[in-house]
Amino acid sequence: MNYAGLDREMAVGDIVLVEGAAQGLVICDFERWLCLDGYEDWLTKKEMVGGGYLSSGVLVKTAEMGMVHYAVPDATIVFVESSNG
Repeated sequence: MNYAGLDREMAVGDIVLVEGAAQGLVICDFERWLCLDGYEDWLTKKEMVGGGYLSSGVLVKTAEMGMVHYAVPDATIVFVESSNG
């Protein structure tokens, strides 16, 4: 999944701003089935309440809002920097 308006793919480890000013860290990429160490439990195909499982988009961990899942590109996700160098 790309950042809205950028020719840059979101990647596990990216530092982002979401929903205005909440800083977060991309911890899971469900399309590539990748996550940061310690977050492997999020990569599951167990059915969630209401049916289905997380199979698209990214999961962002923020201090202000906790875990936030974005299933599709969203203009409120702003790339800050990559923690991967």
